[in-house]
Formats: sequence, structure tokens, C-alpha cells
Amino acid sequence: MEDECSEWIDECLKVFPKLGKYVITARYYRMSKKMLSRIKMYTLSSKDIDVEALLLRGESKSETKVELRGFCQIQINSRLREIENAEVRKQIVQHAMIHDLLHAERKDFKTSGKNKKAKQKKAYEKEFDEEVFQRFNKLRELNGLPAIKKREDLDLAISKVLTELDEKTSQNAKKPAKKRIKS
Repeated sequence: MEDECSEWIDECLKVFPKLGKYVITARYYRMSKKMLSRIKMYTLSSKDIDVEALLLRGESKSETKVELRGFCQIQINSRLREIENAEVRKQIVQHAMIHDLLHAERKDFKTSGKNKKAKQKKAYEKEFDEEVFQRFNKLRELNGLPAIKKREDLDLAISKVLTELDEKTSQNAKKPAKKRIKS
């Protein structure tokens, strides 16, 4: 099953030609059930100043310049392995991968946007989610699957699968443990 993530990330990279120069790996990890995936981007940061402004006017604001190094790692929630239908699992995992790859392509190193106001964040998130949806549909078309017409339908389908997975997991947890007989 670990190989499936490697295959699926290679498929996802077809819709991200700018990321072709990076080494991007994906595998399952244990993480909170609230997270589908996360990306670890290895970065290099440096300070940059306007030399002319500093030397001629005596002042310059330094800017921190952050660059993506040649390696990223996508971690997929290991509980997604429990989705029995392999094709459904593939679609959900690839949707999560595309979400993370878009962050890498946009070089969104800090996605929380602490300096942004609530309205700006909401507009950004809506635009970002729409871009994820478009890239996901593009990948589906490359794989010979029909495009999904509404993003809301996709979100609802993913939510339903995850809810069923949660219910299945909670039912398995409720089963009583076997009693041990002491001898």
C-alpha cells in the first residue's frame, strides 16, 4: 500500500509542471483524524535588502526571502488506508495531494495568513479551493474519468466517505476485548 502513494503522487505531478524539478514523496502517516494530509516543505530563507536605498538614503527595509529547496514530503493520514474501495481511496488521497501540491507551487509557506483580515482570508481560501477543484478535474480527465461539475458535490462526497470511515472505526473500537483466562 505504501507504493500506491508513490504512484498517485506521480500522477498528480502531471497537473503541476512547475514542480517537476523537485523531489516530492508521499506516504501514509499517523496523524489527527481532523487532518487528511500535510506537506513538509524544506525551505531556505535569507535576508535581502535594497543596497542602493541603504547606501544612498541611509535606510532600507530588509525582506526575508524564502525559497523552496528541492524536496517536499506529503504525509497522508494513515486512516485513509481503511477505505475499502481502492478507486475511491485513490480519488480522496489524490485530492488531498493536489491541495498540498498547490501550496508548494504557490510557495505558501505560511498559509494561516496572520496579517490578513478575515475577508481577505475567505476570498483567498475560496480562490484556492476552486484552483484545487480545477486541477483535480484536470487529473481526472487525464486518467479517463469524467469531470465533476460542482465543487460542493465533491466536498459532500469526501465528507460522506470520511463520516462512514469514522463510524466504522468507532464500531470496531466498541467491540469488547477477549477475556484472558488465567491459569
